[in-house]
Amino acid sequence: MSRHSKTIKPWKLVFHTELLGLLRDRRAMFAGLILPALLYPFMFLGQGWLGKIAEETLNTQEVHVAMDLSAASPQVQGRLAELLALQIPIQVDSLPPGSGASIDALVQEATPDAWQRERELAISLIGTDGHLVLYAVPDPVVADRTLFRLHFDGARETSREARKRTNRALSQLSDELRSEFMSEQFGGDPAQAFVSEDLDLASEEDLSGALLGKLLPLIAVLVLLSGGSYAALAAFAGERESGTLETLLVQPVESIAIVRGKFLAVLSTSLATLVLNTMSLLLCVALGLGDLPGGGGAAATPQALRVLLGGLILIPVCLFLVSVLCLVCGKARSFREGQHYILPLSLVMLLPAAVAMQPDVQLDAFLACIPIAGPALAFREAMVGNLSFLPGFLAVFSTLLYSTLVLRRVGGLLDAEKILGSEAGDEELKQRRVQSRSALTWGWAGVLSVYLVGGLLQSVHPIGGLAATLWLLLPFLTWACVRRTAERSGESLPVALGLRLPAIHHLVGALLAAAALARFATVWIAWQQKVMPLPSSITSAGLPTQFTELSPLLMFLALALSPGICEELFFRGAVLSGLKRDLKAWKVVAWQALLFGAVHASIYRFAPTALIGGLAAIITLRSRSLFPAMLLHITYNGVLVLGQQTLPFFVKDSPDLLPSEAPPAMTLEEVLNLPWVPWLAIPALVLFAIPRRR
Repeated sequence: MSRHSKTIKPWKLVFHTELLGLLRDRRAMFAGLILPALLYPFMFLGQGWLGKIAEETLNTQEVHVAMDLSAASPQVQGRLAELLALQIPIQVDSLPPGSGASIDALVQEATPDAWQRERELAISLIGTDGHLVLYAVPDPVVADRTLFRLHFDGARETSREARKRTNRALSQLSDELRSEFMSEQFGGDPAQAFVSEDLDLASEEDLSGALLGKLLPLIAVLVLLSGGSYAALAAFAGERESGTLETLLVQPVESIAIVRGKFLAVLSTSLATLVLNTMSLLLCVALGLGDLPGGGGAAATPQALRVLLGGLILIPVCLFLVSVLCLVCGKARSFREGQHYILPLSLVMLLPAAVAMQPDVQLDAFLACIPIAGPALAFREAMVGNLSFLPGFLAVFSTLLYSTLVLRRVGGLLDAEKILGSEAGDEELKQRRVQSRSALTWGWAGVLSVYLVGGLLQSVHPIGGLAATLWLLLPFLTWACVRRTAERSGESLPVALGLRLPAIHHLVGALLAAAALARFATVWIAWQQKVMPLPSSITSAGLPTQFTELSPLLMFLALALSPGICEELFFRGAVLSGLKRDLKAWKVVAWQALLFGAVHASIYRFAPTALIGGLAAIITLRSRSLFPAMLLHITYNGVLVLGQQTLPFFVKDSPDLLPSEAPPAMTLEEVLNLPWVPWLAIPALVLFAIPRRR
């Protein structure tokens, strides 16, 4: 080793070596860095050329329209036929009078069987080569008005084109009739006395900044992962597979220095890919070769200060993405195994980046701390000049913190003692994790089964389908999962499920925690309504509207008692029993939260249900019994579904009451809003801190 090399820090040597190794593979570097940037002009030109070709081809395609206008006036029939004839090339055929009424009778019946007969009748009238049926019937809502119905096949391009041309003719006919009526009645259209004109105060730079603020975070995530994946695979999984990683770890160098050097090499490759792709993209837009989706032809560049601020916000995102990429590739034991992880990782990282494309989602202090989503929203606000200091600072600081934690985790993966001192082979390590792997398989099988089978059952009958899912499907999955766990451990099924008597103070703690958790759920739903409002088919408590018609007792049985028993038996009983034998406690809790949030198949309910799943797992591990988690689940659901029920021992303190009047009882929802309810979490924690006697 030369004298000069002794003064160089180890991480610099690793960075220099990794970078040279990447640059030697010229084919891979050209395909990953330079080729995508060169393809943007061809992509824009090809997209415009193909779009023009498709439009011209469709405009020259002859469409077939069969119509029955016998219910319309002779004047309307003649003029509409003339206007349709102008939508060339078009072939218009007349149907027998009354054909439209026959189809409309099936439309009014509105049943699945009627819909199928309606479809068959329409196809028989126009033939297999026909594209659209147009008929006129009396409007059932407004008297003396004609209703035109268009039956088309949305899966066929020519049928959609026939619909567009027919609507164009109908719109022109409507304008003519309106103008004629106005002239006869008023001598002209009174609405023509004024003309409205829209004036957009946003400059071209503002419009371009708003567009780039929505799209660039998504593009940046995709480009960073695709550009840095090869470098990360080569630096971690490739060296592990070739055996050179062990040679590096025996050197007197700390693992964090090795990670730092490899991380900087991957980061350099990712940033180079991002810069080249962004410059090529913006250059193509500026030269007019094409437009970004939704760009409307705007090709201006945002203000330089906004671009600089947006770039500073994206830097922590780059650090975080590259650190996660290094972590994933560091866990892979071969180059091929690492390649299998790239696509799922890309899909997971694209989801929070897509939040910036939702105009209704506004940046606040909470969203700013969510990885990728916070910086993406901050970047969007910076590009339009609306970024506030506190959310922007939180987005940058939290992302830098996440990056540091992930890099420390990567350093733990490259610990020399763990890698070089382990005598167990890959097959032996897999055998050690056989319990948790089996439990996870059954856990995800349960999630998919509830989503597919349970969803199908509930679509046929919501209440009966839910009962069948909870009391038939989940018990079968519970038995199938816990049976193997009990066989391997030599335990009985009740013991493996955790069906043992709990400590009394743990049951009391579960009741107190359920009340505090229900209060948190109400606060969460109120906040979520501002960020991501619930659809109309779901009530404010997160319940389907079909269940609100049940009596309070049936609602409690269907939505509180049944899920509290059956879901806990499967997730905190069978699945947790297998996970806890091989995994650390925090991993068990994390998997439980993810599985329980996913099984409810709703983005609106994922956060609270994941929290409940994780908390129930902690309670089960702590109490070594399934019953406290059951009690927590039943109480929490019961409080939410029975929120409008009154509690006679809680009364309202109202100064407007007369002395002779009895104070009204408070509802369960009003009790939850009392200021002391959230503080119930403290005695719950104290009670669970007391261990259970063995």
